[in-house]
Amino acid sequence: MASGRLDLFIAKLPIHTVVLTLNCSDSASELLAIPRNVMLTLKRGTTKQAVQVQLLEGRECFADFMEMNYTLARQFQLNALRRYLLTYHPLDQSLTIKPEPLSETTAFLTSSTIGNSTLSVGYELLSRLGIPERQGAIIKVRNGRNFSRFRLHVPANLSDDRLKLSSYWLQKWKLNANHNHLLQFDQRNFTLSLTPSITHMPKDSLNNKGPR
Repeated sequence: MASGRLDLFIAKLPIHTVVLTLNCSDSASELLAIPRNVMLTLKRGTTKQAVQVQLLEGRECFADFMEMNYTLARQFQLNALRRYLLTYHPLDQSLTIKPEPLSETTAFLTSSTIGNSTLSVGYELLSRLGIPERQGAIIKVRNGRNFSRFRLHVPANLSDDRLKLSSYWLQKWKLNANHNHLLQFDQRNFTLSLTPSITHMPKDSLNNKGPR
């Protein structure tokens, strides 16, 4: 048995074809154990469908993802830009799928100059957390008992992995810039929770990566 967490994208594919793009993160995906170009039974609850699974590697991405036709996604009541857990069962050659709405990672919090009502989330960090790339979308941020709503900003730098808040909120919520934080994103209510960590990063060691 092997499993992996993937984001769903709707694509113009044959109706019973599922394409998995793996090894986008640093660790190798267990789903590479799936035989190449085979027919498997996709399952969710009582819904079953024979599908052809294709595996891809080496594409530019920060989180593994899967692609399928809109009709197949509707049949299984799957939503685009949501994160799911796929589990491969070699004994009966099946794939079970279920929602995986919570994602966690760590990132460095820095000060932003783009406005008090804006939360800047680097594209790489956005991908790791499973936050849909929707510029200007309302995202809820929670820090302990503190809670507020912000407009999402995604910088043009494809490899940006930082979280940025204005100095106003850093001071109000007593958060220190250039410190590591544990982040958890819940796709069900579009809420990002952050917790300070003890790890510290000096200002001069923050990555300054090339543009998207």
